Amino acid sequence: MSPRPSPRRRPTGRAASGFVLLLLTTGAAQAAPPTPGDGLFISPFGEPFRSRAGLADWFSGADSDRDASVSPAEFRADGLRFLSRLDTNRDGRVDGFENTAYENEVAPEILPQSAVFRSDRPDGGGPAPRARGLEGAASFGLLDEPQPVRGADLNYDGKITADEQSKAAARRFALLDPEATGRLSLSVLQARLKAREAPPAGVGRFFRRRPD
Repeated sequence: MSPRPSPRRRPTGRAASGFVLLLLTTGAAQAAPPTPGDGLFISPFGEPFRSRAGLADWFSGADSDRDASVSPAEFRADGLRFLSRLDTNRDGRVDGFENTAYENEVAPEILPQSAVFRSDRPDGGGPAPRARGLEGAASFGLLDEPQPVRGADLNYDGKITADEQSKAAARRFALLDPEATGRLSLSVLQARLKAREAPPAGVGRFFRRRPD
């Protein structure tokens, strides 16, 4: 008769504590990390607002006279304010080094290698932004501009001046105000953002029309 196998011993004392710690550590490692793009809004000028009310936060800051609308002058002022923030050496323009700092430190989510653009995102909450036909900052904003800071470089010299930022502001305001009312309202912009975020279905995903 073969010997009976001895019963498996339960870990006790330090062994038990170590076993529990191992389980907790393994569980934490397997937990889905937060999605970088969750609750992210990027303004028409490229400024990130990391909250679920990001659009409203940006709008409130741009609406300097608190009349529940943003005028062309307020819109331009907001763009110049953000340009000044990026101009760290205070020479009146944003150069290539400051642009790189913007991409890597201020709004890294717009870069192609960002986790928000991976097709195997761990959140499981829907298609990655690129699956909707959007790239870079366009995935989190109101306009189809993957890099809004570089997008203001009208003469392609690698530097953005206040004059170029002002001209970019006029162009972008016109895109956001197709009826030429001279005012931007939060409700209209929210509807626009919602339309951009909606994933297309069926054949429509290959022929998606963006609202800009």
